[in-house]
Formats: sequence, structure tokens, C-alpha cells
Amino acid sequence: MNRTRSRIAVGAGLILGLVLGSAGLAQAVVTPAQNCQNGKNKEAGKYAYCRQKAEGNYALTANNAARTAALQKCLDKYAPKWAKLEATAADKGDPCPSTDDQAAIRGCLDGVTTGVADALAGGALVCGGAGGPQGQRLKTGQTTCYDTGGAVIACAGTGQDGELQKGLARAYVDNADGTITDTRTGLMWEKLSDDGSIHDKDDVYTWANAFAVKVATLNSAGGFAGKTDWRVPNVNELQSLVDYGAVGPAVSPAFNTGCAASCTVLTCSCTVSANYWSSSTYQNNPNNAWNVNFNDGNVNNDNKTNTNYVRAVRGGSCRRP
Repeated sequence: MNRTRSRIAVGAGLILGLVLGSAGLAQAVVTPAQNCQNGKNKEAGKYAYCRQKAEGNYALTANNAARTAALQKCLDKYAPKWAKLEATAADKGDPCPSTDDQAAIRGCLDGVTTGVADALAGGALVCGGAGGPQGQRLKTGQTTCYDTGGAVIACAGTGQDGELQKGLARAYVDNADGTITDTRTGLMWEKLSDDGSIHDKDDVYTWANAFAVKVATLNSAGGFAGKTDWRVPNVNELQSLVDYGAVGPAVSPAFNTGCAASCTVLTCSCTVSANYWSSSTYQNNPNNAWNVNFNDGNVNNDNKTNTNYVRAVRGGSCRRP
């Protein structure tokens, strides 16, 4: 009899526990925003795992072409998921806590996985946390070495930039909306066109109008590419676009591709080989501001009443692009 009562008591306890547990689960309502955040974390993890696995597989063969193809497959799997997660949450009226962050998050993951692979190959370990690899600037773009007379020479043993090529490899993503994200810096750049719009490569501005006209227009009426925080880049940000292995324009191909008459920011990317304003004042003479010459990458200063070209930027953090 006692044994029977004991079994009944245990059974009742299990049932009560299940009821209470169910009640607790019922109270823990997961919102669409939380589902989106959860989904993004999982997709980021899958992408990082895929990349690290590819790095491991092809470290054994040193087949760079196969490694590149494997990394591209990882990206092809990762790319479509983000927008779907964001759209689902937005459709339910509870957007993701962070939006439009895919390119920048990808840049962080690329940096971390490549950094680990480089360290395991005998290099220095570079880890960057939320902001990507820290303490390094971008590669200059130079891959050739020269003697004092300017003749091309073999790079081996020179110690020149063309031999060592120190810094982080450049990495850009065309967002297909008239913008380009630098996944190393987290900066999102305006593409320039040749269509007479506010993005036209041939438009020049005084320093004041770079803010009052160019940037103000981009941030009006809902914003360019849906963003309303466009700004004039500071001189360091602007100089990060210079490719010192190129000239006329001295810029990476992502910013100088398919530029032709009437092309738009959706079909081309233009850079004039001339001075572009930065938002940084020249402290030695505050009537002037710093600019960067994209013919040769030279950094200059100019009177603020003169006119120069402008390329807008936004963001600057891997966490919040």
C-alpha cells in the first residue's frame, strides 16, 4: 500500500513539474526581433565554421584557386539568409535589433577566420573582436619594386613595400544600391556616376557646400540608399581609398569600374583624378581643409572657398555599419 502511494506521489510530482514547466515556457514569449537576432547569430556561426573548414582543407594542398572557390561557396550560402531574416521580422512589425549589417559582419568574420588561418601557418595572430583586426592599416596596393632611378627591379631582399606588402588586404562589397562597403573598415561609401544626378562625378563644391548641399541632399527625402546619416569623410577615412599601386585614378577598381556617359550608381562606379574634400580642417591655417588627390594619392590642403569633388561616407564600425 505504501509502495502504491509512493508511486502515485511520484507520478503526481512529475505531472506537476511538467505543468509548471509548460507554464514557464508559455511565459517565455520569443519576439520576431529575438528570432531574427538568434537566426543571424546561427548564420554567422555557420559562415565562420564553413570558412575555417575551407582554410583547414586547403592548407594541406596549398591550392589557392580551390581555397578561393571554397570560400566563395561559403559566401554563396551565407548571402541570401540575412535579408530573409530581416524581412521576416520587419513584416511582423518587430524589426531586428541591428539591420543592414551583413557586409560589415561578414568583414569581421572574414578577418577573424583569415587571421586564425594565418597564425596557424606560422604568422602573427591578429584578433579584432567586434571591430575586426586591430592595429593594422590596409595594404597600400604596391606590388612592384624600383631602384633609385625609378627602374623596375626584383623585389626579393629589398625590404620595399612592394616586397613586404604589409597590412590588411582590401575587401569591398558592392551593395547593389549605389553604395560600396569596405569590409575592413566598416565604412559604407557612396558610388559616383556620370548621369547629372547628385552622385555625378563631375560636380564640385566649396567646403561649406560639401556639407550644406551634397550631404544634405543625400540625407533628405528618406535618404540615399535608405540611409540618412551620410557625411563628408575625415582625411584618414578618405585616404583609406587610395591605392598606391595605381595612378590616374589612384583608387581600387571597385571605385573606378564601367564609368561611361549616362551611367548611374547602379551600373557604374566613377572616380575623377583630382582633389576630394575631407571634413578635416588644416590646423596650421583654419581657412583651409585637407583633401586627397586621387590622381596620385597625394594629401593636400586647400582654401575652403575653392571647389573640389566630394564622395560621401557613412558608418565606420563593424558593430554598427
